Amino acid sequence: MATRPNRPTMADLAPLPSPPPLPPNASLGRRWRFRRDLVIYVASRSGVSQRLLADVFDLPRSRIAAIIKGFAGLCGQPTP
Repeated sequence: MATRPNRPTMADLAPLPSPPPLPPNASLGRRWRFRRDLVIYVASRSGVSQRLLADVFDLPRSRIAAIIKGFAGLCGQPTP
């Protein structure tokens, strides 16, 4: 099976630094949202479209874009 040129490979992706930890007194909802947002960011870095992520997580595409931009700023990575 041939690889698609528009999909990044594992060698193309820079290693992700660990995101800043949540404060020890973070609520259950805040921890859940942080994990959800981290999954969204990692999936987008792996080539999953923002439209698909919006459908899967039932969020508007603008919110998905904001999550990706926010994590890219935290991790020091350029936004896709």
